[in-house]
Amino acid sequence: MTTQPLLSIRNLCIGLFLFSFVAPSFSQENHTVFVNLGGQGIETSYKYRLTYDLHAEAFLGLGPGYSLKEKRGYNFEYDFIPFAKANLKWHFINEEDRKYYLATQTKYSFGKTTDTSFNRILITEGHIGNEQYITKRLLYNIHVGGGYIQDFDVDRGEFLLTFGVTLKYAILKIK
Repeated sequence: MTTQPLLSIRNLCIGLFLFSFVAPSFSQENHTVFVNLGGQGIETSYKYRLTYDLHAEAFLGLGPGYSLKEKRGYNFEYDFIPFAKANLKWHFINEEDRKYYLATQTKYSFGKTTDTSFNRILITEGHIGNEQYITKRLLYNIHVGGGYIQDFDVDRGEFLLTFGVTLKYAILKIK
């Protein structure tokens, strides 16, 4: 008898879809939809404020693929691999034009069935970052941290350092 994993692609998509309808009812204001470009690829994100200093964000995008090597290390290669990502940020400095934050983030890369160099990966990380508005709608984000990468195709995981730089353009702001 085979059992389906709890975190299947179908379950992840259904969960993100349902969460996108339920979550806005908990927040007070400031829903923002972004188009993002950075080291992670190109993506769209939906950010909502849970409290004044606590924000959650859901992402869907296309970006680099990953695979863990059999013994040690991992490969990181640019292609158009679909991914879903979610993070929770606590802004410990929350000024109008710049914000410093601590965050947890989870990213699932769906891999590519036609190319074995791109596997199904789950990255869970914690990081510290900075967000600064360049214009009213353009946001610059940089973060550094560490986490754990799990490769479901080779059934192995390891710790890694993370670094990200992103330009985010707000296409929709709702107060």
